[in-house]
Amino acid sequence: MESLHDLTLPVPLPEGLQRGLLFGTFTLHLLFVLLMLGTAILALSYFIHAWWHGHLDGLSWAKQVLRFFLAHKSLAVVLGVGPLLLIQVAFTIPFFTAIVLLAPFWLLIIGFLVVSFVSFDSLGHRIYTHRYLHLVFGTVAMTTLLCVPGFFVAVLVAVENPHRWMDIFNTGFAFDWRLTVHWIFRYLHVLGAALVFGGAFHYFFVARHYPRYRASLLRWMLLGLLLQVVLGIALYWSLLQEVPPVVYAYLSVGISLTAVMIWVVATAMGSRGPLNHTAVIPLLLALLTSMLLTRQEFQDRAVSPLLAQLKQATARYAAELQPYEKTALADYRDRMNTVYNTGPIIYSQSCAFCHGEDARGNGPDAKFLHVPPEDISAIRAQRSYVMTILDNGVPGSAMPGFTYFERQQRERVAGYLNKTYDIFSLPGRLPAQVSSQVRQKAQAEWDETCSRCHGKDGTGNQTSAKFRPPPPNLTEYSLTPQRIRHVIENGYPGTMMSSYSSLGDQEIDALADRVVSFRLHSSSTSAKSSPAGGPEPNE
Repeated sequence: MESLHDLTLPVPLPEGLQRGLLFGTFTLHLLFVLLMLGTAILALSYFIHAWWHGHLDGLSWAKQVLRFFLAHKSLAVVLGVGPLLLIQVAFTIPFFTAIVLLAPFWLLIIGFLVVSFVSFDSLGHRIYTHRYLHLVFGTVAMTTLLCVPGFFVAVLVAVENPHRWMDIFNTGFAFDWRLTVHWIFRYLHVLGAALVFGGAFHYFFVARHYPRYRASLLRWMLLGLLLQVVLGIALYWSLLQEVPPVVYAYLSVGISLTAVMIWVVATAMGSRGPLNHTAVIPLLLALLTSMLLTRQEFQDRAVSPLLAQLKQATARYAAELQPYEKTALADYRDRMNTVYNTGPIIYSQSCAFCHGEDARGNGPDAKFLHVPPEDISAIRAQRSYVMTILDNGVPGSAMPGFTYFERQQRERVAGYLNKTYDIFSLPGRLPAQVSSQVRQKAQAEWDETCSRCHGKDGTGNQTSAKFRPPPPNLTEYSLTPQRIRHVIENGYPGTMMSSYSSLGDQEIDALADRVVSFRLHSSSTSAKSSPAGGPEPNE
């Protein structure tokens, strides 16, 4: 966090209001998630039970339960947009860091939801046409659906443990055993809550027409409540941070409400009397609220120090930039008023950060490139070849095509480079005198080694054309003899051109002269008389 290189944007809402909206929208979202999960688990369980025992009435009941899956999942998805957007604003760095750390699982959510929803909806519309097919579809739908909350819970666990981000990264984006145990208990705790809320919903709103299933729904609710107790204890044991006093207050409320709910459900099972929805539904909503307040307190205590550190780093960075603010704004206004229509301006704004202001390949970004930018001042090439590079770039290098500039603008850049560095001229010869014996030796080196990539005639071959970047066509593109000699002796980093420093100085001179000869011999009489290859475009 000490190396923050950007300024965070101001939040659109006061922090308190933002947190309140996040808590409220997340509570609504989680409520319908629990109803959706509970509905899916109950529907598939009732189907398997009815199919196993041959109860046709049970199949009808299972279908009736499943019909409510569509409404629950639609509301769960729609109500999930709000908290997802708010958490991106309130916990930007923790949330997106957790997503990056668990990116494969986060991306799988979309596919799993599509498969699950389509499978459940198919079962709801054409159900029991074939019980084995229904079982397969139901199993696939249930499996993919249960994975989704597991992924969400994993992201939340990562958000709430910023001090373990590097551990997650260093272990190949995986949780260690403590995080894994905590995640499992927390995930199962959600499924237990789904049984309670799903069972309660269908008890009060669906089983009115199927009273014989109210007893089984009470058993599901009791099972979910008992799981909440057992898993709550396990979850408390697996906590990875100190428990603040306020959490004990929330836990006390939650435990008390759970005990009351167990007593109410158990009493109804014993007396076979109906539950009173005016008492049970508020109890359940209060229980859900206490659970979420506990989670929110842990999340705030874990993330707040990180957010405070980010704000401090942002303030320090802003203070460092403040003395340059006026100058930067003035420079920005000047740039906005600049007409990018001349060769020097386009080169300065679009080329110099790699190739350098003096075109020698020493721009500020050059050190970051795997393939270093060429020393443009040393280029000696045909105009058409240079224009092809400006149009299409160089594959395998950071040199892109500049077709977002108009053709005339690209020609002005080429014209500016030629006017400044004479890049359309012929390369010339080395002043060194080389004996015929050394020239023969250099020619043999070319034929045996260099021609494998460059071809015997300097135009390359089918194999080297697939290199990234490929070798240039030496009959159309050359460099000054001194630059050619440097490349032969030192190689060209990031390309297949390796160093041949083991050769003697005279042999390197002869090879450089051999490379120059390709360009010289391919030049026509008109090219020699007009090295620029035609009139220059206006600057």
